[in-house]
Amino acid sequence: MLVNAAAAVVLFLGIAASADAASVKKGKWSKYVKSLDKVIGSTQNTAIMASESSQLHSQYLARQNDSQFQGLVQQVRSHLHNGIDASLLSGSIVSDKSVESIRQNVFGNGASAEDTQTQSEAVLAAVLPTSWDSRSSGWVSPIKDQGQCGSCVAFSSAAAVESTFLSQGTSIIVSEADIFFCLAAGQAQCSTGWYPSSAASAISSRGVVTEQCFPYTAGTGQDQSCTDSSCSRTGGISENSFSSVDQFKQHIMAYGAVFTAFTVYSDFENCCSNNQIYMQQSNQQLGGHAVAIVGWDDTNQAWLCKNSWGPSWGTSGFFWIGYGQSGIGATSQTFGFTVAGNQPTTTTKPVKTTTTTKPVKTTSGPTPSVNPPPPPPSGSCTGAAPNSYVCQSSTSYLWCVGGNSYAYNCPAGTTCVSGVNYPCSW
Repeated sequence: MLVNAAAAVVLFLGIAASADAASVKKGKWSKYVKSLDKVIGSTQNTAIMASESSQLHSQYLARQNDSQFQGLVQQVRSHLHNGIDASLLSGSIVSDKSVESIRQNVFGNGASAEDTQTQSEAVLAAVLPTSWDSRSSGWVSPIKDQGQCGSCVAFSSAAAVESTFLSQGTSIIVSEADIFFCLAAGQAQCSTGWYPSSAASAISSRGVVTEQCFPYTAGTGQDQSCTDSSCSRTGGISENSFSSVDQFKQHIMAYGAVFTAFTVYSDFENCCSNNQIYMQQSNQQLGGHAVAIVGWDDTNQAWLCKNSWGPSWGTSGFFWIGYGQSGIGATSQTFGFTVAGNQPTTTTKPVKTTTTTKPVKTTSGPTPSVNPPPPPPSGSCTGAAPNSYVCQSSTSYLWCVGGNSYAYNCPAGTTCVSGVNYPCSW
């Protein structure tokens, strides 16, 4: 009887501990669900992300089963197997210059722009590994916690900047508060969130400051005020956008990370301990979220992501999500950074912005970047700069990114005009 009683006590304590753990997990989930990004999670944006992500994944799978494309891949592999151009692949770096040199040496010049792009993709398919984890290279900074503020875009973009510098041999811990409350002043709030495209553009044009300079204290859900600082801004950071799965991989392999967005559904609550791979089953949408992608696994068809919900969430703060799931990796939401040098390029203080402009209400199409280049001639993406807009008609436009064009209709009651950040004007 004593043995049975002791066993009953152990069993009871085990059940109680499990219940406590479940309660803690439930409490954390509730906290983060309340702070999901409402801008990323809008109905229109969710549809765009789902479409772009699905198209990208379908393109990736189609190329794997396309005998003509695989023939090009085999040509590249045979070329490299014979030792030709092997010196162009330096360690983990698969640079654009190397890819173009190999492409020219294998296929020659004179191909159309479309064929040249396909040949470049064949080079990437031939040289990229089937799996990658930037943590193994020491290119991933520690997991952070955004708390109850919808600042995931700041955390994910900061993570990408930190990985970029780590990949170049320099360590910097970026201030998410500066990104969210200074660079996005007047646009971002804890209660609403922000746009990945705007964050990429702002960081590229303004640079970043260190966390020590402007610590993050918005975990309680209260917005911080952007304060002046004597800290230098680290510049020389350029944004990159992508048009294929292998372009994502190429950038991650060279610079450690990209940051992206996806839609959070109710079954994400049960994700992602013990390296399990999240595959969307629920249709109950809860909001949007932004994370950094730091690796991949082709065998399991999944991305390795760095989250900003603390190290106790998921698998030590990281999680896996299937290619094309929940809008992950949409072209309009995925960006990376490159750096030209690792020293501050200016000592200008963060500008205190007093504007009361509300976040742009997006009712159709992607979100504009800050200060985009002038639009190319109307009706075509030919010659367009990355992330630019082209009016097709008075009520429709093209978004030009990564050599591709995406057609959208303007919201009812608006007209497409030129020379503005967002092409549809009331």
